[in-house]
Amino acid sequence: MKKLVLSAALLLSVATFAQKEELKVLKKIYAKETISDKDLEAYKAASTALDGLATEESDKVYAKFYRVMYPTVVLASKGEKATIQDQMKLYSPDFIKEYGVVIDETIEFEKKSGKKIYTDELIEEKNQFKQTLTTLALNLNTGSKFKEASVFFYSLYQFDPKSEGKALKNAAILAVQSQDYKLAQKMYEEYAVSDYLNNGTTFFAVNKANGAEEEFNSKEERSKFITTLGTHEKPKDVKNSTTKPDVYKILAILYSSNGEIEKAKATYAEARKLSPNDEELKKGEFDIYFNAGYAGLAEDDKLVNEINNSRADKKKYDELMKKRKEMFAKSLPDFEKAYSINPKDENTKSILKMTYEIVGQPEKAKAIN
Repeated sequence: MKKLVLSAALLLSVATFAQKEELKVLKKIYAKETISDKDLEAYKAASTALDGLATEESDKVYAKFYRVMYPTVVLASKGEKATIQDQMKLYSPDFIKEYGVVIDETIEFEKKSGKKIYTDELIEEKNQFKQTLTTLALNLNTGSKFKEASVFFYSLYQFDPKSEGKALKNAAILAVQSQDYKLAQKMYEEYAVSDYLNNGTTFFAVNKANGAEEEFNSKEERSKFITTLGTHEKPKDVKNSTTKPDVYKILAILYSSNGEIEKAKATYAEARKLSPNDEELKKGEFDIYFNAGYAGLAEDDKLVNEINNSRADKKKYDELMKKRKEMFAKSLPDFEKAYSINPKDENTKSILKMTYEIVGQPEKAKAIN
């Protein structure tokens, strides 16, 4: 039994030694200015081995760090020969998201452990990467490549969701401008539940030179322009949640455009709870219900012709009348809702009266003035 215990201890010490060696290899290659193909092979092998060996928290953190950073090492190995296409391959949404996560996790671990190995470098790298993504997105927007710009702003948000909520807002707006309404719906769905919209604040101040109210990225940035530079005045803080009715309105329109009518109805309802007196919202909700009801009667002309041509066949005539009654009954709730939103609309009153009469509720038809 003693020999077994010693063997286990020996195996553990060998595994620990091995993973420390793998970490040394990875750290050395990662720090190199010039990286060869042989270095890449050694890096990949060490990273793969470390993933299987890491047991301590510190080794797990750095095993993940080096694994995620591999694409950046590959790009660095190309040096000045790296092309735009090489960079674009690196900026895939999945990599950017994981890249942001691993940077934050590594910085947090080093803060907790008190050993700053990569912290300063990673903070600088994070800021530079964010600036690169921002520049790419802005350039694409300037070139009217709205869909591509939307994707890069969304990548910026995924890279740093805690501080880049505005990038998600930009991604949503540009997706609408690109007229890719499926993408726009996805962006606005995420924006509607984001922390930036629900809990964030936008900081404004007036430019003394031209009197225009301008937006700042942070309270600290605004303070610099007001206090240090003296170029701005009249600071104003606006809760982003005050724009939620407008966000829901756009999302409801997108749902409608994409044929998701029930989601559009629910979203208009949420928006009107937040802003019950908004006439644009009121009209939008009215339209969605009226149009949904009217769409449900698309076969009515055809059905009426069949009914008129079947008067001699009582059985068929009765079946068609029943079918028409059922069709109007399905549209009735939509017309009732539209009428409740705008009881003065003559078209709604007319079709609702007719619907009540067809479904056998004449007393309700008479009640409509």
